[in-house]
Formats: sequence, C-alpha cells, structure tokens
Amino acid sequence: MFLGEGLPHKSAGTLGRTVRAAILIAAGVLVAALAGELALRILGIGEPHLITFDSKRGWALLPNGSGWQRDEGEAFVSINRWGMRGPDFSLAKPPGTYRIALLGDSFTEAQQVPYDATFGAVMGRELKGCPALKGRNIEVLNFGVDSYGTAQEWLTLRHQALRFSPDMVIVAVFTGNDIRNNSLSLEGDKCRPFFEARDGELAPVGPFSNSLTFRLSCMARFWSRYSQVLNLLGNAKSRLRQLKFELASRVNHENHASSGSNVHSEPGINDQIYLPVQTEVWQRAWRTTEAELSAIARDARSHGARVLVVTLSNSIQVYPDPRVPEAYARRLGVTDLFAPERRLAQAAERDGYPELNLAPIMARYAQTHHIFLHGFKNTSMGWGHWNEMGHRLAGRLIAERVCEELGAKLAEQ
Repeated sequence: MFLGEGLPHKSAGTLGRTVRAAILIAAGVLVAALAGELALRILGIGEPHLITFDSKRGWALLPNGSGWQRDEGEAFVSINRWGMRGPDFSLAKPPGTYRIALLGDSFTEAQQVPYDATFGAVMGRELKGCPALKGRNIEVLNFGVDSYGTAQEWLTLRHQALRFSPDMVIVAVFTGNDIRNNSLSLEGDKCRPFFEARDGELAPVGPFSNSLTFRLSCMARFWSRYSQVLNLLGNAKSRLRQLKFELASRVNHENHASSGSNVHSEPGINDQIYLPVQTEVWQRAWRTTEAELSAIARDARSHGARVLVVTLSNSIQVYPDPRVPEAYARRLGVTDLFAPERRLAQAAERDGYPELNLAPIMARYAQTHHIFLHGFKNTSMGWGHWNEMGHRLAGRLIAERVCEELGAKLAEQ
C-alpha cells in the first residue's frame, strides 16, 4: 500500500462532519433568532416598526405602523394608511375644508408626545378660531419624518403632499441638523438623496442617486428593521451613546448656574451653524438648504398653495436660565445664538416667501416663565426634543402667524 492511500476517504469523512456541524450551528442560530424574535414580540419590549425603505426619499413612515416610543418621552405612535402620523384623511379634499401640509423632521413627526399634543394638532385646533377660516373645517396633514433634511421634505411635497391638494404648505426647519443633513460632505447617513445648487437648479449628487448597488444596501438596512432582534442589536450602540448624553445632560442641568464650564454641545447639533465665518463646505450646505426651501415655495405656489417657512428652536437657544446659553455663546465666541434664524430670514426676504422664527420668541417665553420647552423626565429636562409645553407654545405661535397671513390676503381682495 502506498503511503497515504487511505487519506482521501478520511478527508471526505472529515469534510462531511464539518458540513454537518456547520448546518447544526446554523440551525441553532436560526432557532435562537426565531425564539428571540418571538420572545421580544410577545413581551412587547422590541422597537416599534415605524420606518420603511423609500426609493425616492431613502426612508419613510410605514403605512399602518404603530407602537410605543419610550426612549424620550412616552407616546403611542400610529401611522395612517398614507404613511403620515395621525388620523386618516381622504385623498380628495372635502368641500369646505382648509388643508395644511406640514413638512419637517423628528420635531414635526414628534414621536415623543401623544399626537394630540404635537404642534401640528395644536395649530389645527387654534386655527378654528381664526376669523379668516370661519365656517371651514381645518385639516393639518403631518408629513414629518424622523431625521429628514430639506431635500427629503422637498421630495415629500412633490411626490406625496401635493396629491392631497393643500391650501398651505408649512416647512418646519430645525437648524440644529437640517443644514448638515442637506450636505453630502457633512452628513454621515448617506442613505438619502442629496442635491447641490448649480446655476439656479438643484442637481442630484451622491451614491443614493447614482448607485443602484448602494440603494440596494440601503433597502436591506431598512428591511432589517422588520426583525426585532436585528433592531435590538442595531440600536445597542446608539443606546450607549444616548446613555452617555443623558448622564452629561444631568450634570449640566445640575450645574447650569455655574460659570459655564459644564456647558456642552448637544449630540447631533452642529456648533458651526452659530458661527459667522464658515468653511466652503458649510457655505455650500447653506446655499443648498436655501435653494431647497425656495424650490418648496415655488412648487407649492405652482399648485395654488400658500407657503410658510418656520424655523424651530434648538434646546440651548431656549434654555430657561439665560446664563446657560450666554455661557455657550461666549465659548463659541459669538454674541448670540440666533445667527441661523437671521440667515434664513434673509433668504426668505430675498426669495420672496414668508417665514417665522420661533426660537427668539420661545426663548423669551421660557426665560420669563422659567419653564423647560425641551426635554423629558426620562431623559433630561432642557435638552432634546420639544415636550408638550414646547409643542403647545409653537402650535399657538404658528397658528397666529397663519391667521395673520390669511387675514392679510382677505384685506388685499
């Protein structure tokens, strides 16, 4: 017998055992994953499935999705058949109805508070007392989606909101990260469409628009959210970051009357928006944002709708103790924190659409009444998204401005 004559038979046996072991391991992992999936769903401790892939905007709210959100504030979130948070609406506008399409990001979707407490719902109730709308039914359609930038809001208007024949389009701008969201260079999450302003036009740029392979990877990312196990694993890192932020926020809150040594930048908010001198990358981000807002106004008007651009508030701008934003401004080397609002107001005047800056008004209210407009007991008061008081104040202020705009229109006729 030649040396090694029996080895092929032995290798085949070893290979067979390896394959069987791999199959058993894979089956075990699959059974464990299915058991985990079932357990998470039965116990109700998984993440609510509210987001799905969208070929035009990157992602969108999942039609008929629902679930509890308890990470920041607490609310049951229900998505209607059209992919909007809130009650269902008919596609055709009912007779005698004044419709408002509300575009925005997480502040507008407002998963942190019950739907009836969102500023869109508050605004709808307040407008019932507007003389210019006397006798008309008011419908506020909330097209806000978590983490959207102005580009996605523009596409939402074109491909979704205009189908509902709105009489007015309101764009809620969150300067804390909207400017960054609109920049291919600054935004980390590339699973979204990007545009650049070129010769008066908005040109699509970036992998989401130019690469089918990349879009497919984005599709897989959002489809993985159907699995509660993958959701749980995927959110572990962000939860650790959130915990770190909450601890830092509590320290900051407890020491807010200090000289400012504990004042910090809020995660997700870019300090650069407050600075007068910026890099060319930031200048392009601003120009793109302004061009997208102008495009929203143009498209809304071309369909017979009025438009109002509303800038919201960053938490540091409206902190109830004025020493906190003052210390933050000193650290940045600026005189105040309302430079983003002034820039957007100038763009609105230049491009000819009305705008409302909420932050300075809300800051005066918070500091006069010593009340937190951002933050929740299960995170940290003063930081994060608007709480119910913040939404209530914003809804009333926006309703007042809308009523003024409509009253001025009547006076002109």
